[in-house]
Amino acid sequence: MRRTIYIGCSFGYKTLCSLIVLRVLAIEFGEEGFGYLAQYMAFLAIIFGLSLGGATNFLIKNLSTSYDSEKFQNEISVVFSYSFVFLCVMTLVLICLKRQLEEFVFFSEISWWIIAYILVLFYISNIYGCLMAATLAQGKIKNFALSSIGGSTIFTLAVVLLVWAGHADTIYLILPLSYVLPVVFLYKSYEGKIKLNFFMMFSERRAREIFKYSLIIYVGLVSLPLVSIFVRENYQSLFGPVSLSNWQVAVKFSDTLQQFFGMFCAAVLLPYLSRNVHNFNTLAWGVRLGGLAALYIPLATIVFVFSGTVIFLLFGGGYETSKEYLQYYLLGDLFRMCALFCSYTLISVDRFGRVLIFECLQGVIYVALYSFLPVSDKIAKVGYAYLLTYVICFCFMLVFVISYFKRRLN
Repeated sequence: MRRTIYIGCSFGYKTLCSLIVLRVLAIEFGEEGFGYLAQYMAFLAIIFGLSLGGATNFLIKNLSTSYDSEKFQNEISVVFSYSFVFLCVMTLVLICLKRQLEEFVFFSEISWWIIAYILVLFYISNIYGCLMAATLAQGKIKNFALSSIGGSTIFTLAVVLLVWAGHADTIYLILPLSYVLPVVFLYKSYEGKIKLNFFMMFSERRAREIFKYSLIIYVGLVSLPLVSIFVRENYQSLFGPVSLSNWQVAVKFSDTLQQFFGMFCAAVLLPYLSRNVHNFNTLAWGVRLGGLAALYIPLATIVFVFSGTVIFLLFGGGYETSKEYLQYYLLGDLFRMCALFCSYTLISVDRFGRVLIFECLQGVIYVALYSFLPVSDKIAKVGYAYLLTYVICFCFMLVFVISYFKRRLN
């Protein structure tokens, strides 16, 4: 019970801080500027989502069932070595795509120092990912919760103070820090060493195993977030920057909820399923899925009923139209969370192929619906595309999970 309280408090506090930051930025940059800033925030989510990526889930799953200190340290070193290799690949990619980043993300020419700055923070976030996995696997939930609270507090204060002091133009340098600040409070939680060990990484197919977990994140980030950058660019050209900003308010509210749920899945759900899913049957698993929906529906209903007030409190005035986008996203998020529950169930039993199908489907279905759905209204166009995407994805994932339980019984 105590662990649940720690996790709940830290998740709730981080969500509150994220909403405060979004409100400050929405007011400061206005209806037109906030939409452009959202592009950069989406880019950061992709980049730092690739930091360790699914390798964090690999660590949490393996370390949760490991009680040997030497094996514990070796697992972390293997994953850290893998992350270093990926850092080298990421460096080459950002160098080659600098011009495209200036066109679609920054909307102006940027210095090479910005690229170097992001890569340094990417390396630090790899260390944080290893520390987070080790902390959660050791059951040190309090340490993890405090690091999340501490990092969120510093980041929120930094954003508020910069905007208050009239230095909002430096926000592009501050936003990436949200992904690394918790490491300040977590570096003493793991007593072992995090070191490079390429020999062990390439032995016993360890790199292959890590890549299987990471591929899920890679495909997921390319499938929806990366594709969404180009969808937003198209939407802005069709309906203008004000409509883009109003849409992005709903998107950012949804992203905050999904970040909350993603942390819950990694910190609580995956370790729990890894240890217990083999004892479940279809009914027991369905009860837990139903419990998740039962928790979300009242919250979403309250937000929907008071959506105008919620948006005003979180983002300020000028975003009244956002509540019309939000109704689609609130319903779509229910099916998205249920689909993610199915996804983590399959990850816990090493059914990676089906999870990859889910990750691919998100982007393919979303773009197809956005492009070909016979809806001319600018709000319904993106709203129905998002909602129907996750209704379809959830149906696929539910079939996959039920199929797994039936095969296991046979």
